Amino acid sequence: MAEALRICFFGTYVTDEGYPVNQVLLNGLGSAGAEVFECRETLWRGFLHEAFAGGGVGTFLALALRATGVYARLVWRYLWVGSHQVVVVGYPGYFDIILARLLNLFRRRLLVLVSFISLYDTIVLDRGQAKEKSWKAKLLYQIDRWAFRCADMVLVDTWEVAEYFSRVFSLPPEKFHRSMVGNVFDRFEPAAPPGRPPLRVLFFGTYVPLHGIEHIVAAADLLREEDFDFTLVGRGQLYASVQEEAERLQLKRVHFIDDWMNTEALVERIHKADICLGIFGTTPKAGRVIPYKVFGSLALRRPVVTRDSPAAREMLVDGESALLCAAGSGAALAAALRRLRDEKGLAEQVAQAGYDRYRECGSASAIGRDLLRELVVRCGR
Repeated sequence: MAEALRICFFGTYVTDEGYPVNQVLLNGLGSAGAEVFECRETLWRGFLHEAFAGGGVGTFLALALRATGVYARLVWRYLWVGSHQVVVVGYPGYFDIILARLLNLFRRRLLVLVSFISLYDTIVLDRGQAKEKSWKAKLLYQIDRWAFRCADMVLVDTWEVAEYFSRVFSLPPEKFHRSMVGNVFDRFEPAAPPGRPPLRVLFFGTYVPLHGIEHIVAAADLLREEDFDFTLVGRGQLYASVQEEAERLQLKRVHFIDDWMNTEALVERIHKADICLGIFGTTPKAGRVIPYKVFGSLALRRPVVTRDSPAAREMLVDGESALLCAAGSGAALAAALRRLRDEKGLAEQVAQAGYDRYRECGSASAIGRDLLRELVVRCGR
């Protein structure tokens, strides 16, 4: 029997509930049969995009100062980790991958970067929090590009993202590999939805432009006289404007929960929902991703409505495993919700097919299985 592939999960990666991707990969690779061990030090606090978008030169200098001691400890730990064939640099690994490359200059180890988010694409192009020609935009672009160049393999969540990163950063397409983001809800059992009027429609997220939450409000306006209750959980960039619009329209059946829920509380909230919503924004990035919320909803066997896109169709089939509607259209979303209400058995069929599809390719075990196969091939074993 072949020896298990030994994988060092390396860096200052985050493991909190806001970024489940690292935990998904750790759990998935381990369950697939790899021998995975961690070499980690804590650097990041809160949401990562805020660390890069929220301040000026002083923010970067403070981060650099704090990082000095962190990286010294990380190097010392890595020198004692023992033999391994693969180094997986967890998210965010923008600087960690450079260190991993330096530590492996004379060793033939496969260096893998977990990079489902590009700083430049997210902060500058998608959220507009820095101007394209500014020093901050140029710095973020170079951070991304250097990180990608230092890796032998970069994990992204869809083939659409792989093609986009290859083009934007002028890098060979074979450097990028799709590994779905998954979720950490696998340990929870699905529960039957309430299934009685009014139908409870749930959205949870951070109110960034790609979510298109304003279109959820527009759909709620069209359905104001019908049996739908909307709950929007979370807060973020566009929260105030979305709430103001709902108040202006006097939408009595749209409820805001301005809080960040832990995993258990969010699972309980999904269990109480009849339908879960994905994203509906029209930004280019919205068409390239399948967000955590979609995986989480599928994992708990809820029918999902989200925007149609090439990325969504890499996993989902409209009318079978989800309902995919036109982006940026409250009317299209309202029509999809009516369809789930009016077509007998459709909601349960979509929920079950979506759950089956999740187990097939979106669960931690499926993601770990598929990634391990690719790592074995790239290691020449």
